[in-house]
Amino acid sequence: MIIFDNVSKAFPSPRGGRKVILDRFTAAFRPGINVGILGRNGAGKSTLMNLISGGEMPDSGRIIREGKISWPLGFKGGVHGKLTGAQNTRFIADIYGKNRNKV
Repeated sequence: MIIFDNVSKAFPSPRGGRKVILDRFTAAFRPGINVGILGRNGAGKSTLMNLISGGEMPDSGRIIREGKISWPLGFKGGVHGKLTGAQNTRFIADIYGKNRNKV
C-alpha cells in the first residue's frame, strides 16, 4: 500500500512564484488496484511518479510505502520518453513476461 498523508509539493515557476503540484493531498493506493495518472503536459504526472517511487521528497507531509514497489516505478525511470504509450506498454509487458495482447 502507498499512503499519501497531507502531502504538498511545489516548484519555482519560471514566471515567478511557485507551481503547486500537490496541496495537502491525502490518499491510499491499495494493493491489487490499478490507478491511471492522466494530465496535460506540466500537470505533475512525472512528479507524482517520482514522489511515489521515493525519487523525490515532498515539501511537507509524508508518504508511506508498504510492500514492494516493482520496476519501472521502483527503478524511478517510469517509461521511455522516446517511445509511444503503446511501445512502452509492450516493452514493460516483455520485461514482466506478460502477453502483449492481454496487457
